[in-house]
Parts: sequence; C-alpha cells; structure tokens
Amino acid sequence: MWNKIILLTCVVIILVFVVSLLQRSEQGQSLIKGKQIKRQAMNVVMYERKRGNGKTMEVSAREVDETGEGISHLKDFSLMQKGGVRLDGVDAFYDRTRSVLEVKGPVNIVTQNGSRASLTGLTWEREKDVARTDNPVRVDGEDGVITADKAEFSEDFRNIAFMGKVHAKIMQNILNP
Repeated sequence: MWNKIILLTCVVIILVFVVSLLQRSEQGQSLIKGKQIKRQAMNVVMYERKRGNGKTMEVSAREVDETGEGISHLKDFSLMQKGGVRLDGVDAFYDRTRSVLEVKGPVNIVTQNGSRASLTGLTWEREKDVARTDNPVRVDGEDGVITADKAEFSEDFRNIAFMGKVHAKIMQNILNP
C-alpha cells in the first residue's frame, strides 16, 4: 500500500515538473520575427539625443519588446522631435544597429509647419534623414490638400517629394495675393 502511494506521489511530482517546463518555454517566444524577447516594458518614455546636432526626440509607447539582435518592437507609439515633427503609429520595428524605423499600419505625421500627413507603412532611415512610403499618402496643410500614390520625406520631414498620380487642391486665396 505504501509503495503505491509513494509511486503515485512521484508520478504527480514528475508531471508537475514537466508541465512547468513546457509553460516556461512557451512564455519565452516572441512575435518579433520568431525571436525570443530579451526585455519587455510597458508605458515607456525614452529620450534620444543625436550626437552631431544635439537634437532630442521623445519616444513613448504602450509596450516595447526588445530582442538580443538590437530590434525593438513598439506598440501604440509616438515620436516627437523638439520643435519639429510628431509621428504616431500603432506598430513599428526599430533596428538600433542600422538606425531604421519600419512602421506597419497607419501612420500620422504632423510636420514642423503644422501640415498633417496620413499614410500606411513608412520606412525611416534616420542616419540618412530619409523616410519613404510606397502607399498612398494625403497631406493636409494650411493652403490645401495633396494626395499621391507614394512619397519621400527628407530634412526632418520638412521636404516632401510626391510621386505617382499627384493631385493638389489648393485654397483660392493663394492664387490671389
């Protein structure tokens, strides 16, 4: 009788051990390109300063997941440059080694002069100071609205090159000084 109780207890302990090992391995998996999460934080606010010109940028996100490969996955994020651009999105990946931000899904950009760009998907090569989208873009400004099939932004989003089926609706008062 004691042998059966001891055997049953050993079997239960082994099962609990195996189940706990399986749960730990499942928790370590990440959505970031199938890589394991190294760090995860909620309600994050980070500040970054460029060495060359001293410009600062505030990055806030509801959630940030980082891998050991230098990739950060930002969820519900906002990037604001002091005295410059504001960029809001839902889902983005930032490669710290290449200094490239890839935004998936909808993106809203407010430029230094107050113009608002709405688009889907954006790749921002921060070292080159160039961002581009191959998807339709709409820019609403004080003087009108411009739409295009795709666009390229440069000089901290101050210059915008529109490409493919560009349409502009300008305010009447611009034409008559």
